[in-house]
Amino acid sequence: MDLFKKGLKRGILFLAASGVLALYNVLTGDAESVRLVLTYGGIGFFLGVTSVIYEVRAWSFPKQIFIHWAVMHVTILPLVVLSGLVPFNSVQDMGRAYVNFTTSGLMLFTITYVISRVRRQLKTF
Repeated sequence: MDLFKKGLKRGILFLAASGVLALYNVLTGDAESVRLVLTYGGIGFFLGVTSVIYEVRAWSFPKQIFIHWAVMHVTILPLVVLSGLVPFNSVQDMGRAYVNFTTSGLMLFTITYVISRVRRQLKTF
């Protein structure tokens, strides 16, 4: 339960920051970008909540990766699709968006994994 609370706090922090930016956009007359800011806030929320997956010591690393991959497909991918960030005019557009989503996720995962390994190595010195 502590991990869930920790993830929820992280997610709410991202969402609250986006909410403040969205409110600022409304107050300055830039209402068009509110949807975009709130979409990014939703993405940040889900990333914050799911970040604790890698802190579950009872799960193997491959299991953590698979669960994270599955959760991203159930949360962030529909959010991106429903928000209108990616226009869909054909099946090819949908396929291209899925490939971009998967490629982006793989790149972000790889970068954060390498950074975490380097940080762990630096702590041992």
